[in-house]
Amino acid sequence: YHGLRDCAVELYLASGVSVLLAFETKTERERVLSLLPRNVPCHTDASFVRDAYEGWRVGKISNFDYLLALNSAAGRTFHDLSRYPVFPWVVADYTSEELDLNNPDTFRDLTKPVGALNEERLQYFMTRYKSMEGDMDHAFLYGTHYSAPGYVLYYLVRSMPEQMLCLQNGKFDSPDRMFHDLDHTYSSVLINHADVKELIAEFYDPQAGYDFLINARGLRLGSTQTGERVHDVKMPKWAKSPRDFLEKNRRALECDAVTAMLPRWIDLIFGDKSRGQGAKDALNLFHPTAYTSSADFDALKTEEERTQSELQA
Repeated sequence: YHGLRDCAVELYLASGVSVLLAFETKTERERVLSLLPRNVPCHTDASFVRDAYEGWRVGKISNFDYLLALNSAAGRTFHDLSRYPVFPWVVADYTSEELDLNNPDTFRDLTKPVGALNEERLQYFMTRYKSMEGDMDHAFLYGTHYSAPGYVLYYLVRSMPEQMLCLQNGKFDSPDRMFHDLDHTYSSVLINHADVKELIAEFYDPQAGYDFLINARGLRLGSTQTGERVHDVKMPKWAKSPRDFLEKNRRALECDAVTAMLPRWIDLIFGDKSRGQGAKDALNLFHPTAYTSSADFDALKTEEERTQSELQA
């Protein structure tokens, strides 16, 4: 299944689970949709988004559930690595002994994309962008994206090793590049010129478990250049355990300071600052492949081009 092709439908069952059905063509998908009862709500309808917003505005829907609803409305699903739900980095402190949710410095600035959080690195991106002025239709600030199959599997390698091995041609990534330390990972998205990735929903869902943070399968993930074995993910000092980390991270997501800033981040990912002039003004402009539509995808001539487009979109 290619997530860039507009030929699938996700059905949410009464039991709470969902199933993604991918068809050969959009016509086949529409034919199946026509068989469904007309009163079945559709997550991509504007009315669904309005209802979700109203529920969130009056406090009936948590920040977590609101973000899940928006991801679903945008066509993102847990069944597709190329369109996996995206969640923001919220906490910016991974070194303190205690997580102080009353301290503004605890939180990442949600009004900015990850690429603009570090002013020094942003200047590098801006200089490179200005050097592309002769070809402004293809100019960009960030050459990598905030969400991609490789980034999802970076986080989930311990719970989904088979998928990582498929992506990496039968091998795990270099130990130094693997997800092994939360502080190290957050530092990377602040200073690495090729790293502007956001998080995934699993970081805020204690009920879903913490398998992705522990090496329960005993995978041989190697050792870093400093000799540190890559095993369980190293937690910040303020987390007593992986479960404690998830619970505190969720608390941070739901606190008032984040709720106040969340609409600004939503604009960057799903709203008027996600593409076009709004993205340029918000310093949120990605490589042109990040904006590939289903029509653009169908127009690609070779399978290699389609594969690259899938991996980068």
